[in-house]
This record gives sequence, structure tokens and C-alpha cells, in this order.
Amino acid sequence: MLQAWVVRSMCNLENKIVSVERILQYISIPEEPPLSTSGDKLPHNWPSEGEIQLRNLHVRYAPQLPFVLKGLSVTFPGGMKTGIVGRTGSGKSTLIQALFRIVEPTVGQILVDGVDICTIGLHDLRSRLSIIPQDPTMFEGTVRSNLDPLNEYNDDQIWEVLG
Repeated sequence: MLQAWVVRSMCNLENKIVSVERILQYISIPEEPPLSTSGDKLPHNWPSEGEIQLRNLHVRYAPQLPFVLKGLSVTFPGGMKTGIVGRTGSGKSTLIQALFRIVEPTVGQILVDGVDICTIGLHDLRSRLSIIPQDPTMFEGTVRSNLDPLNEYNDDQIWEVLG
């Protein structure tokens, strides 16, 4: 019985130490850029064309790691559907993460309709872009949560759009 109590106590202690280690890791994670900037406000209809330009884009996940995207320069014309395809590890997900600024570019620029996305707030950027995921499920949650995922509109506005 004593042995069982000691083992249980050691397991509880180890679990609590792991919790402390995680908290210390979370504390050391750099803070994201601000949600909005006090500089120039974006036009209400931005992005209107949807053109995306990548200029000499270099992205890596940490300063000590190698680049995942190296010197990528391409223009995706606006108003067109664009699919990104490639084998595992080719940088498709990294490109999307850079576009939404989940991972910041180390070198280069990403321009959406001529605006450098690194100069605007995260909410301004992320609330105006969307992607179609590779998930075979069309919708998750309620119809309302799919039409207004940021809960920015009232029910009358939602019904007007549906009409």
C-alpha cells in the first residue's frame, strides 16, 4: 500500500512539473503583432481586386532553423481561383501561414492589392481573407456561425444577406 501511494504521489508530482514547464514555455513565446494599427486605415472594401504578390519571400519557423520558403517571388492575379498544390513538405501550409501572419516573413514582402500585410493589424488582415480548407466537411457548427464566424452582424443583417 505504501508503494502504491509513493508511485501515485510521484506521478502527480511529475504531472504538476510538466504543467509548470508548459507555462514557462508559453511565457517565452513572443507576442503576436497588434490586432489593429493606429496608422492609415484600410479602405472598407480592401481587398477589392485580390491580387497577391510575393516578393523574395523567405520564411522560417525559428531563427535557428533553416528557411522553409526561400526567395519565392510570384504574383497571383486577383479575381481568379488559385489552387496551391505540391508534395508533402513543399511549403503549401507555410505559405498560407505567412499570408495570415501566423508565421512572419524573415525577408521579403507579401502584398495584397498593393498593401504590405506586415504593416497592418492582424484583425484587419485576418478578418478580410479566407481560405477553403482541405476538409471534406462543408460546414461545421450552425449556419449562422458559418455565415458570420466573427459574430460582427446582427440577425436582421444575416437574414437580409440570405434573402
